[in-house]
Amino acid sequence: MQTGIFILDTLQINPLQALFFIISIIIALTVHEFAHAAVASRQGDQTARHAGRVSLNPMHHLDPAGSFLFLFAGIGWGKPVPVNPYQLKDGKLGDFYVSIAGIISNLVLAFFAAMPFMLIRLLGGEIDPQNVALQFAAMLFYVNCLIAAFNIIPIPPLDGSKAIGILVPRALWPTYQRYLQVGPVLLIGIFMLSIVFHINLLAPILDPLIALFQYVTSASFF
Repeated sequence: MQTGIFILDTLQINPLQALFFIISIIIALTVHEFAHAAVASRQGDQTARHAGRVSLNPMHHLDPAGSFLFLFAGIGWGKPVPVNPYQLKDGKLGDFYVSIAGIISNLVLAFFAAMPFMLIRLLGGEIDPQNVALQFAAMLFYVNCLIAAFNIIPIPPLDGSKAIGILVPRALWPTYQRYLQVGPVLLIGIFMLSIVFHINLLAPILDPLIALFQYVTSASFF
């Protein structure tokens, strides 16, 4: 019986894949948020470091609401990393570096997850779909491409909304700041509408981005 709850439905269909999904989410989110914190620290802002976010401990990075949505809807977010843009040595450019760090970290993880498949193909071998290690690698690959694609969307509090700040003219900065404040409500609204009407409103944006990131990080072999 389908429940409409992502993780419960996946458990019914394939418990092992559900477990791999949860583990992959934890790994991907931890590295994603750690990358934000580490780059901010390198840029001179120690806010995240003082908050204990320059860490690979998953408990420092999991957000209750974002984690719930991952289980319920299959997509969500980690705890936002606190950043003081006025302490970044490169200013707007530094803010851009911090914003894209998480996305880049997920694409790097996706590349390493795809590597076993690339090596098997290069060596002329056959990919065994029953191989548990390869099943986990495939899930880790997909999840990292999913999180990278999701976060590049320019809706606050996603990384894409902060990355585009480098393009915002000074005259529009107050409007942009207001957008950053109200954006999370828009994102939650999209999620709620998707759940209520059983339509993934983000799919037209996410699916092509996921496919692009899969192609790039696997060198088109996977």
